[in-house]
This record gives sequence, structure tokens and C-alpha cells, in this order.
Amino acid sequence: MTRKIDEYVEQVYRHTKGNDQEIQELKLEMKNHLLETVQELQAEGMTEDQAVQIAKERFGEVNELRNLVNQLFERQKNFGKWVLSIGTGLLLVTAIAAVLILINGNNQTAEQADVAYNISGIAGDAAELTEADEQKTETLLDQTTYIQEARIYTDSSSADPFYTSSNDASFPASLFSAEYSYGTDENFVVLEITDTRIIGLLLLAIGFTGFIILFSIWFAINRYHAKRISSDK
Repeated sequence: MTRKIDEYVEQVYRHTKGNDQEIQELKLEMKNHLLETVQELQAEGMTEDQAVQIAKERFGEVNELRNLVNQLFERQKNFGKWVLSIGTGLLLVTAIAAVLILINGNNQTAEQADVAYNISGIAGDAAELTEADEQKTETLLDQTTYIQEARIYTDSSSADPFYTSSNDASFPASLFSAEYSYGTDENFVVLEITDTRIIGLLLLAIGFTGFIILFSIWFAINRYHAKRISSDK
């Protein structure tokens, strides 16, 4: 009886493409199910040949089952590839975007240092800015889109700035803000900016997390999908 069941199972899964371990698990489950059916039929008074034949008929023709199994494995394979491709694409896109944002952030850092030292030069050793100096400072700040606030102190120990210029920051800008300080012999300048490098790192983290989630789904599909298909029969 076991030999007949083995031959039938091998015929069903012949030329089936998929994970070898999953195929072996499917074969074993199918064989066990057939054996249980045969034993139940024999207990009802049927001969072994009759029981085996009826059990096979309940499963269906070999060609039909083979086509069904191949379709299921093909769908599983394609869906798994689709999920993994999306995860890989998401990681690549976010990684490239993050690198570009980080490069821009480094360039921004150099630019903001120039702005800070230019402001420091305008202020000089004065304890307040003249109207003309304020205008020059505002012009410098208007040339950038990422500086939210600029403050000038007489020195690093001063509690209150003698000049402050602020721009209204939207929620994203305030969320990714950072402060940078620049000191000279004459004064101390603090710039509060929207640090795009924080955005780049966050974007990279989102991409990596998305990849891990989709990779886990792909892994779960390849590991457990075959078992679930067998259990649903």
C-alpha cells in the first residue's frame, strides 16, 4: 500500500518547481493524508486496492493535481519575488536619496559657517547692530532657506543675544532643527537651522525598516506558504 501511495505522490510532484524542503513537506503531508484515508476506507470493509483507488480519486487526477501544485508554487514564487523586489527597490531608492541629502547637508554646513562668520564680521565688536548692519544681516539670511533663526551674543557666556532674527518655521522644519555655534574674538553667533542630514538619516532608517519588513514577509511566504496550502486541503 505504501509503495502505491509513494508512486502516486511522486507522480503528482514530478517536475514541480519550488523549494526542495517545502516540496518534501508537502509530499509527506499528502502521503499521510492518503494513508489515513485508505485506513478509514479499509475499516469500512474495502480492500486495499479499492481504498487506495478511492483515496486517489478524492484527491483528483494526477495531471490536475500536478498542474494545481505547479500553479501554486509559481504564484508563491512570483509573489515572493515581487515582495522582495519591492523591498530591495525601496532600500536602494531611500539609500540613494539619503546619500544625496547627506551630501547636500554637508555642503549646507559649509555654507552656513560662511554665513555665520559673515554675520560676525558685520557685527564686529559692537554691542548692538546699526540699522544698516541689520539690513546686511537680513540680506545674508534671506539668501538661505534653511536658517530658522540667527542670534548674536557679545561672547559665549552671554545669556541674552543683542540681536535676533527669526523666520517662521513649518512643522517639518522645526522637527528637524539643530543649533550650531560660531565664535570669534569679537562675538558669538548661533544659527538654528533645518538640518537636512537628519532627514536623510530618517529616510534611510525608513527604507531599511521597510526592507526588513518585506524581507520578513518574503521569508515567511517561502517558509510557511506550502504548509498552509496543504492544511487548507
